[in-house]
Amino acid sequence: MKKIATWTVILLLQTLFVSAQSKSINKAGNSKQENIQIPISNAELGDFPYFKTLPNFYPRNSSDSLTLEQNRVYFFDGNHFFSVDGKVSSQRLVVIETQGRHFSEFQLIQEFDKIVNTLGGKKIYTGKMPVNLLKPVAGTDDLVSLGSKHQVVGSAYGGIVEYVIKTPEKEVWVQLHPYSIGSSFYHLLVVEKQEPLLSINTNKINSILEDLDKNNKAVIALDFATDGEELLTSSKDEILNIVGVFQAHPDWKLEIAVHNAPVGKPEYILSVTQKRAEGIKQQLISLGVKATALEAKGWGDTKPITSNDTEKGRLLNTRVEVVKL
Repeated sequence: MKKIATWTVILLLQTLFVSAQSKSINKAGNSKQENIQIPISNAELGDFPYFKTLPNFYPRNSSDSLTLEQNRVYFFDGNHFFSVDGKVSSQRLVVIETQGRHFSEFQLIQEFDKIVNTLGGKKIYTGKMPVNLLKPVAGTDDLVSLGSKHQVVGSAYGGIVEYVIKTPEKEVWVQLHPYSIGSSFYHLLVVEKQEPLLSINTNKINSILEDLDKNNKAVIALDFATDGEELLTSSKDEILNIVGVFQAHPDWKLEIAVHNAPVGKPEYILSVTQKRAEGIKQQLISLGVKATALEAKGWGDTKPITSNDTEKGRLLNTRVEVVKL
């Protein structure tokens, strides 16, 4: 009995060890960005890719400086890898004239630390990329291959420094490779996080687009959950029509204005319509519409277009307006 009890304890310990290892691997292999507290900055970042080269450093040729409109880049936060999708700038910057003076690794990192801190950003990680944790996320642990596809900074196997800057409009992620500075060059990878705009390839007439072209406003009736902000499936094709507006006019800005008939206390109706407007905005953002192209406004029952004395009137007053700004 004593021997059986001993083996039971051993098996239990083995099970707990394997379970802990599995949890550790799952955490390390997680492809989602989690548990990174990013401060919101109100700094003006300028134009993409936001960073100029250091004095006397230049891309040697066109292949050393390129922009990809959409790519997936892998970052490591000290605990696990995750991917950031968006517009990517990849630069290999070579020193042209040193005039007897040269940047050190320490100085290069210090310069970027100062720039990012001034812009209200945050350093995420400094050190080697643990390639054994990369494969579950990226499908490969070959940093050279990923670097050639601009999915990690060039020469990442030598070590990296990572930063992030978040404003109300955008997130900018940065990978710096400073450890080749002794060979008179450094790599810089900048990612502006974004979702690609969903391409609407249907033959359905887009009445919202037609109305906006004619009147700068479209009125639509959407079905929401009772007293809630969740949009019912029967109305979700209209969301695609709004996306189609931005496919036709990427530079437009729209207000999503939600109205309701007076079916409760005014402050309650105002709260519900604001939540519904924000919910529509978030659905559009998830489909690739830029947050800066949308304003969400709940008007409650303050702007009826007809009398609320009849059921038909109340239905007409319960509406969503898409307004060109």
